[in-house]
Amino acid sequence: MSKIGVIYGSNGGDTKEVAEYIASKFDSEVIDVKDLSVDFFDKFDKFIFAASTHGHGELQKDFKAKLNVVAEASFINKTVALVGVGGQVKHPSTFIDGLVEFLPLIRGAKLVGASDVDGYKFTHSLALINGKFVGAAIDFKNDPEWKTRADKWVASVKGEF
Repeated sequence: MSKIGVIYGSNGGDTKEVAEYIASKFDSEVIDVKDLSVDFFDKFDKFIFAASTHGHGELQKDFKAKLNVVAEASFINKTVALVGVGGQVKHPSTFIDGLVEFLPLIRGAKLVGASDVDGYKFTHSLALINGKFVGAAIDFKNDPEWKTRADKWVASVKGEF
């Protein structure tokens, strides 16, 4: 398993905590997306993007501001996993929608880490494709078992990393 670059965007610290927890399960380097430059993508072949969804399904503001940097990077022969942090209770119609903003930018990457709905209750999610989320779905505030869910997801992707 090679070293993984973990990039997170967090408003209040929830996504930072989730990203750091997941990163601790791998040999990884963690950075706040505010500090992201295209050079970071040259250092690794494997990445985890951890981002929250806000408002009406918008990607976390700092990540949104750095999507141009993500778009500049080449993901050919690279592996990417996504982690979405959102609220199934407060935002049931846009639960972790922000994750889909990464999909057109990581062309060429091997996308890993799709996850099951696994008990979440929401009305809609753009990140739910063919019955699975495109990455890990974490409801930090409303799921007291989020670490167990994260551990299950980590175990499912370790072989890919």
